[in-house]
Parts: sequence; structure tokens; C-alpha cells
Amino acid sequence: MAIVTGAASGIGAATVQRLASEGAAVIIADINDEAGAEVASQLRGEGAEAFFQHCDVGELDQLEACVAFAGSECGGLDIMMNNAFWSSGGWVHEIDPAGWERSIQIMLTAVFYGCRAAIPAMLERGRGSIVNTASIEAFGGEMQASPYATAKAGVVNFTRNVAIEYGRKGIRANAICPGIVATPLAEAFNAASTRTPEELGNLHAIGRIIRPDEIAAVVAFLCSEDASAVTGHAMTIDGGLTAHINLSGRPPYEG
Repeated sequence: MAIVTGAASGIGAATVQRLASEGAAVIIADINDEAGAEVASQLRGEGAEAFFQHCDVGELDQLEACVAFAGSECGGLDIMMNNAFWSSGGWVHEIDPAGWERSIQIMLTAVFYGCRAAIPAMLERGRGSIVNTASIEAFGGEMQASPYATAKAGVVNFTRNVAIEYGRKGIRANAICPGIVATPLAEAFNAASTRTPEELGNLHAIGRIIRPDEIAAVVAFLCSEDASAVTGHAMTIDGGLTAHINLSGRPPYEG
């Protein structure tokens, strides 16, 4: 059984689809009831075991309820992906403190909550895989995005701590660090960027932005036995966006 937060759209939705295609029962945990229920219904129509659970990841008891549901309906929890997102932004001296607090609550504290809820259930089974969604902005800043970059940097080091504390107990923990992915978040980024979508795509070594299913494939690997020796890792999945410093102003390759 896998729980994926923020699974009503974007990377989360692609991930539950991929995990379900590989035989996992999945819980779509989200505050978007309509979209989350639709994802679950679609997966059930394809023969998967899928459930929607309303879950505000800023509330520990709601994450604990999701884990309890996994235990009662499917006999336990194997995979926890903490993926939900919300962020404010702006110039540091103008950021609303309430927006800052909410950003940290949803993108960092909620990752702690998700792990705190999931780990006891995994300890009972003697195994488990945790994947926390960070970002390439964990390793570098971005204009007017300090709440996002700060939270994602925290996710990376928190994930390392989970890995070292529970590795001898059969629980692995890794972070994924996507670049620009074709999701609603990317649409908002595109709207704020001075670059066109084509220019943003051309910054990548692969010549385009990333599809959600490409991120989901990496998550599926990290949750599989093929990744049994991978823990405490922050995996960059950015199509080569951060592979160059671009001082020349040229694209990563020229034909």
C-alpha cells in the first residue's frame, strides 16, 4: 500500500498511476476532493485498488488517519510519498509572515508529519520506503521564491536524518529534486518568468521540460527492491538543467 499526498494532480497523480500500474494499492491524499476522487475512480476503472482520502497535510491527525486507513483496508503501509505543495513568494522584505509560515507548514513541517505518521506503521512491518518531494531549488536560490527554496532545502536534510535513523530497521528514505515539470506549478512559474516556455525548455540538456510520468518512474524505482541500497539520497531529475552554469549564454548543446 502506498500513500501519496498532493496526488490529485501533477507529479502526485502521475505517481499513483505508475505505482498502481505496478500492482500497488494506492491512497490519493489531497484537499481537492473532486479531483482526488476522480483520480481514484479512474484507477479503479483500470482495475487498480485505489482510494481517495481527504487530507490536509498541515494537520498531523489527518495524516495519521490516512496511515490508519492503509492498515485497516490493505493490511499495512509500504510506501509514503510526501509530495503536497503550497507556497507564497515575493521579495523577502515584502513577504507576508502568514504566507511564510503556511509555506513552511505545507512543504516542510508536513513532510515531518507524514514521516512521523508513517514510520510506526513501517516499523511494525519491518520495512518501508519514504520519498519526499524536494526540488532543484534545494541547492540554489530563485528570485522571489525564498519560502519555497528554504523549505525544499530543509526537506533534503530532513530526509537524510530519517535515512540514518531508520536504515537498520528496514526503512529507506530518499528525496527527489525535480526541475521544471509540466504541472500546474510550472504554469504558474511560466507566468512569472521573463522567459518563454520554449526558452525554458531550451535550457535543459534534453531540450524540453520534464513530464510528470518521468518523475513518477524515478519514484517507482526508489520504492522498488532495485533501489534496496539507495537511502539518504537527494536525486536530481531535471533533464540536465543544473548540469551547466551557462556563463556563455548558449544552450546546453548546439546541433
